[in-house]
Amino acid sequence: MIKIVSKALIKNKNGKYLLLYRGDTHPNFPGHLDLPGGEVESEETSKTATAREVQEETGICIYPNDLKKLFIKQYKNTKHVLFETVIDKTEADISVKLSWEHKKYRWMTLSELLDTNIPEGADPYYIDVIDYLKHLSET
Repeated sequence: MIKIVSKALIKNKNGKYLLLYRGDTHPNFPGHLDLPGGEVESEETSKTATAREVQEETGICIYPNDLKKLFIKQYKNTKHVLFETVIDKTEADISVKLSWEHKKYRWMTLSELLDTNIPEGADPYYIDVIDYLKHLSET
């Protein structure tokens, strides 16, 4: 059975992206940069799951229909789906309330995000996102 993990690139009015830092006790890739999102449950669509996970992990309410699909990639038994949504507010106007999974967050410009060091053994999903954004910035 294929597991689907769906995440969101959340961009604000100033063009900055919301990045999360996984907690030190997170079972997968502790301390690493992350995007809000998670596993799609059997009764959900990828868009519905992404909106739910964003709400759970950040307190930000987004609508599934506002999500634009950027890519789908599969690794063995896991399919990664990435969406983007733009919030028409600045970071000062967006209240972020982190769940237990993450210890802090940061709004980053595209260049800051692309310049961030990717740690050894990083989540393949995160590497795909960075590769996608690098390709996008080169075109």
